[in-house]
Amino acid sequence: MIREIRFFAAAWLVCAPGLRAQENNVPTLTQCAEVRALSRDQAARQLPVRVRGVVTMVPLDATGNFTVDDGTGIWVVPQKPNEPTAVMPSVKPGDQVEVEGRTHEGHFAPRIAATQVRVVGRAAMPDARRISQLDMESGRHDSQRVTIAGVVQAAETVPRTGRTELRLLVSTPTGSFAFIQYSPSAFPVGSLVDSEVSLTGVFLAYFNSRRQFLGGRVLTNDPGDLRMLRPPPADMFAAPEVLLRDSTGLSSNGADLHRRRVRGTVTLSKPGHYFYIQEKPHALRINTRQTDGLQPGDVVEAAGFFQLEHHRAEMHEAVFRRIGRKPAPEPEEIVRQQALVQEPRSSNAPSIDYDDYLVALRGRLISFDLKQGEPLRLNLECDGVLVPAEFTGPSDARFIAALRPGSELLVSGVCALTFSESRPVVNWPAPIAMRLLLRGPEDVRVIVAASWWTPVRLWAALGLVAVVLLFALAWVVLLRRRVTQRSAQLAEEMRARRDAAVEFETTLRERNRLAADLHDTTEQSLTGLAFQLEATFALHHKSPERSQQHMALARQLLDRSREDLRRSIWNLRAAPLEQHTLAEALQEIAADRSAGLAVRIAVECEGDPRALPDIVAGNLLLLAQEGITNALKHATPTRIELHLNFSPRAVILTIRDDGRGFDPATAGGPKDGHFGLQGMRERIKRLGGQLEIKSSPGKGTIITASVMP
Repeated sequence: MIREIRFFAAAWLVCAPGLRAQENNVPTLTQCAEVRALSRDQAARQLPVRVRGVVTMVPLDATGNFTVDDGTGIWVVPQKPNEPTAVMPSVKPGDQVEVEGRTHEGHFAPRIAATQVRVVGRAAMPDARRISQLDMESGRHDSQRVTIAGVVQAAETVPRTGRTELRLLVSTPTGSFAFIQYSPSAFPVGSLVDSEVSLTGVFLAYFNSRRQFLGGRVLTNDPGDLRMLRPPPADMFAAPEVLLRDSTGLSSNGADLHRRRVRGTVTLSKPGHYFYIQEKPHALRINTRQTDGLQPGDVVEAAGFFQLEHHRAEMHEAVFRRIGRKPAPEPEEIVRQQALVQEPRSSNAPSIDYDDYLVALRGRLISFDLKQGEPLRLNLECDGVLVPAEFTGPSDARFIAALRPGSELLVSGVCALTFSESRPVVNWPAPIAMRLLLRGPEDVRVIVAASWWTPVRLWAALGLVAVVLLFALAWVVLLRRRVTQRSAQLAEEMRARRDAAVEFETTLRERNRLAADLHDTTEQSLTGLAFQLEATFALHHKSPERSQQHMALARQLLDRSREDLRRSIWNLRAAPLEQHTLAEALQEIAADRSAGLAVRIAVECEGDPRALPDIVAGNLLLLAQEGITNALKHATPTRIELHLNFSPRAVILTIRDDGRGFDPATAGGPKDGHFGLQGMRERIKRLGGQLEIKSSPGKGTIITASVMP
């Protein structure tokens, strides 16, 4: 009664809103049952605890943790996990201890976070609760000392640092659990399997992140907590033999937890893991740790423990031996629906249960998966449904390279069904999917090979062609650009050479013209001047008047020679183009040549003036000079017009005068000592242009020069 009052007082103070738990006004909990009765939120308030009890179990792999029991067991951990030695002395099972600390909500059940532990003596172990069922209610046994009986299905010793740990898998009529003994076994490990035992220890729960109970294990530090009730048979293969059809079937004696023995022919084997046997029309999966290799066709005898896994009986912890050899079973070809039996009580259920059975299935290869560390898996389409076919061993690289998605295959393997519901069963288990377990490449036969031109390869080929075309197009563009650049360079070089040739020939022609001019004009004038001066000198004393006449003629000849020389020098000048455009240079020439004369020289410019190459502008300037000189010398004009037209593609120079004109067909040429017209034609020809001369007696002259710069 006092305990109940203390507990309810503590719970009320914890749950009261806005009230903080402090040692001065909250009673200290002194019973483990009071701590276990707290809710998660209450335990999280860190209520003060001081309990006295007996240490029942000390796990050697959890520093500072143990279970203490004062009639109710509870899990104790240090309040500071990183400093367990500060509060935890070295305790061992049987120590009577006094634990002070705070409540903690725990991961599964409330526990004590100890701030101080004192060993006060030794005491006898609390009585263990005898349990016979492992079910969803078994979580209430967490941290309690229990006794349970069962049959050992597996046993092993696990070496630890400085010790050896015994681990057992124990089966009961209501489930299986693990037994861990933190000390060497008093029995040989091999003598424990298939024995009936009674186990005592602390029950600890397995749970998930939602604090939901999944299963349990029993832990102890005392070798005496393991008692053998009935030893196993001396010969494990002396276990009762059952037919494959009767494995875990209905029995009036209920389920038998001991070893049973079966025989059959191996259809598939994965050493150290499992193998399948069958005797038509039944098959069985046998799980084993034995690493002996088995081949299809080996007749084996296996002894192990039956368990229901995925709604089908399987044998676990089996040992086997070969007892013969026969031809490997041939797979039975089926369709997918034959394997998916809906209800075993159905009147149209097939006579063969194809789960675990060797079958053959036709399908179209959709794809295959090959991941690092995993076996090859083929994905087949059968009746519109995807069925995976998994290899149990490594695959040949050449076999993988030969696989073509889209091929029609006949695949042989062990059928493995997947069911819709797990235990506890509330309805007939219905298979919802199937997969095949293959032995090797020999289990895959190509019925119709897929075309090499798969969509992937087609797109890859198209992509490659596109890349090649793009590369070729880019190469053509680059090559054309290179050709264009090279052509421009060659054209520039040819133009430079042509200009140099034109300039050279023009210079040579000018030299010839100058020589002709000097011969025709200046030399003759100087010769005449010399004759007049000699006459003047001879008549100076005899006839002064005639001497003066000859002197006047000499002056006239001198003026004419000076004019002819000045004209020849002017024709050689290129200075006007050094600082002026062609139109401005023509204006300057017109102004200079018409100075002191009655003739009028006009210059007009049409179009958008633009800079011209020196060779073009220079020759057009000399052409204009030649035209003006010829007009002044031979035509006696009153007006000379120079018209310069800048068209988009050419430059046109027109020289027009209103002089006496001439007949171009009968005009004198170089043979007659006249170089003007011939010089004009040669200039324009070298520039790649055209020259047109229009004239007739009495109607003036029009000279048109067209050049494309």
